[in-house]
Amino acid sequence: MENVFNIRFIKKCILLFTLLVSSIITSQNSKIIQHDLDSVVSLEVPENFFEGDTLVDGVQIHQIRFKTETYNFIAQKVLFENEDQKESLSMLPYDYASLIDEYNRVIARMRYRVPYYLKSKTLVEKEGFTGYNLKFENDLGTPTYEAEFYLLNKNLYTFFYASDTHFDEDVVTELFKSIKINTKQDISQYLGKPPKYRIGYVIATYFFLSLMLVGVVIYMIKIYRKKTGKTDFLHE
Repeated sequence: MENVFNIRFIKKCILLFTLLVSSIITSQNSKIIQHDLDSVVSLEVPENFFEGDTLVDGVQIHQIRFKTETYNFIAQKVLFENEDQKESLSMLPYDYASLIDEYNRVIARMRYRVPYYLKSKTLVEKEGFTGYNLKFENDLGTPTYEAEFYLLNKNLYTFFYASDTHFDEDVVTELFKSIKINTKQDISQYLGKPPKYRIGYVIATYFFLSLMLVGVVIYMIKIYRKKTGKTDFLHE
């Protein structure tokens, strides 16, 4: 069963990237600095860049974005599961296989939203954490767009590079290489629970509530019979 929350924000963040490309701050020949996207992820950016939060259909997206004369770049962080979701019912990945399954759903929606052809998808690893790199090309087979993403704790971190006319593999490599994950933080890619655990939790919860309800009903009947002087049906 897919998480509806995940489906919604993935579609929106891809669409948001498309809309923002034309309005990103130009940062040609600007000094490069290492900047924290948050306490978990940092990356190299020019001094002249934009950072802020955008709300799309109730989903908050934190972004860093900039562009040069030849390319656009966006780094963004999106909450992958509601913060108030009970840990026992979490649908986040719980092992490597479920992480890859979740990534494949992300890729499927990127293929639908990105206006280019997916050329390749490659598993990547950074600081011991697994992510994906996606390369896209246009109708002529020319590279135009590249993305890389990682699910860390409850957030999906996605990095987009786009250039219709001057796609530079060396620049892409340097940009993605500059992305750092702060391993001093408590980070996991497996915060979810297996389906069997979630089902067992739900069954146990409802069973316990049912027992409580039965107990309350019996207690109320006994009180009623005592007040009316009727014989307790349990002893009839």
